[in-house]
Amino acid sequence: MKKCLLAVLLLFSTTLLAQSWVAKTNVPTGRHHPISFALNGKGYAITGTDSTGQPTDDAFEYNPVTNTWNVLSDFPGLARSFGIGTTANGKAYLGFGATTTSYLKDFWSFDPTNGTYTQLANCDCSSRRHPAMISIGNSIYVGLGNDDYSNKNDWWMYSIDDNTWTELTDLPGPARHHPYMFNAGGEVFAGLGHGGQTIYKDWYKLDTALNTWTAMSQFPGEARVAGTQFNLGGYGFILSGDGDNHSYMDTGEMWRYNPANDTWLQLPSHPGNSRWAPGSFVIDDDIFFFGGVDRYTGTFPNDLISFDMAAATMDLDKEIMENTYFYPNPANHYISWQFDESVTRVVLMNTLGQLVASKSAESKRMDVSNLDGGVYFVQFFSRNAILKTSKVIIEH
Repeated sequence: MKKCLLAVLLLFSTTLLAQSWVAKTNVPTGRHHPISFALNGKGYAITGTDSTGQPTDDAFEYNPVTNTWNVLSDFPGLARSFGIGTTANGKAYLGFGATTTSYLKDFWSFDPTNGTYTQLANCDCSSRRHPAMISIGNSIYVGLGNDDYSNKNDWWMYSIDDNTWTELTDLPGPARHHPYMFNAGGEVFAGLGHGGQTIYKDWYKLDTALNTWTAMSQFPGEARVAGTQFNLGGYGFILSGDGDNHSYMDTGEMWRYNPANDTWLQLPSHPGNSRWAPGSFVIDDDIFFFGGVDRYTGTFPNDLISFDMAAATMDLDKEIMENTYFYPNPANHYISWQFDESVTRVVLMNTLGQLVASKSAESKRMDVSNLDGGVYFVQFFSRNAILKTSKVIIEH
């Protein structure tokens, strides 16, 4: 069964390699460890370390419509590097990291509608850099990281509603910093990263309701650390970073994680060698990648490149699933489908990656009349993998 699944994944990868990365307008200044995210159709790069090795407090906004960068007001907290951020409910949440002399545990929100920051309650945890941060609903999960004395494996939950922190169960694996992490399918995933002299490839899922961790299948590629990550369409993605010797890899690998069956699929690498501590953000179906350090050349690239995941998915659809489609789109009362014989189940995900509905393929339709209008993702499953993901608009 594993050999069959591997063959399917290799076919997917070959198809997706037909897609390419596209150059966009350069970021105003090169940097590593930017806090990066997207909100309201725009991308952001805040703080990080500049080419002189100094932490920064500057902030930039990218508009994909005009392909331009706008300089924003400086971040009001301490200039820093090695920070982290995420988004929830139309705002960004960011903090942690380090100055040239101290580690931090402050926490802030950023409102893109007026460009203002609000300082929130400091984490009740110890100060740290390189932590993980993932948002689900009105909660933000933070853990791992390091300081001068030790790596961490503790985890904490911040309540947006209450502005309070709650300690959770520790990650069961080794303590580490600079891990990869994301929300995939409405669940917290984290792993890989660096602890002591070891670069890890283990992978874990947090059950946020039961406060328990589960060890998942190990990452199938080279162990890695200090890349970037994002989620899209119910999947999680990791991109670039250092390899198992904490130096550059020959290519800037991108992998997609499927939480439904605990599998990884390799997608097209970004151009050039991998980069240490880059940034990324997702706008619609486009992945934007920038910054970091090219360890091979010792330079701080300031290029911005993008990858159209929707186009890649379209090619995959044609190659693997040309006899499968759904209708209507936009939908109002029902979504119906014509399916390939390999499809066993059809599910509907919201833009947060949460499962909304699930039906056997043989039922041939799904009632969506009681759902809120908006963007959703229809996924066609075989027994071993997601064969196709497509966007659907629900209107009422």
